[in-house]
Amino acid sequence: MEFGIFLNGFTPGPAAHDRPSEHLSLMRELDLAIKADKHNWKYVWFGEHHALTEYSHMSAPEVAMGYVAARTERIHLGTGINSLSPRKEHPVRFAERAAMLDHITEGRFEWGTGRGAGSHEVASFNIMDTNSTKAEWDEVSREIVRMWEQ
Repeated sequence: MEFGIFLNGFTPGPAAHDRPSEHLSLMRELDLAIKADKHNWKYVWFGEHHALTEYSHMSAPEVAMGYVAARTERIHLGTGINSLSPRKEHPVRFAERAAMLDHITEGRFEWGTGRGAGSHEVASFNIMDTNSTKAEWDEVSREIVRMWEQ
């Protein structure tokens, strides 16, 4: 049996609006990943969310993964998920970051991807029609794999 943990940067209540409390909350979550590695857990998945008040403050999961990667030895670090709309970010950047994380973790990186979350989050990137992200994901996910192959 393999165990994993999913981190989102959950910061509830008043702490979500208090910078020192938010920092402490994020650092505690990252410490959970480090402890999971010490106890031979297999995975830590990092959510990616944007413009949410409490549910998730994990807007840049690759940055958090670099921090955890430097402090761990075995645990696999994964994106849960990278939302791939090219209106949010150019696909080459997703491919580059994933490849770099795979290198610096010596093969411990797991790439998880999807269309993104709710309408509020994608609206942060001026995407008003969530249905439009399906065709983008279909195209971009294949293109990223092609980038790695070539």
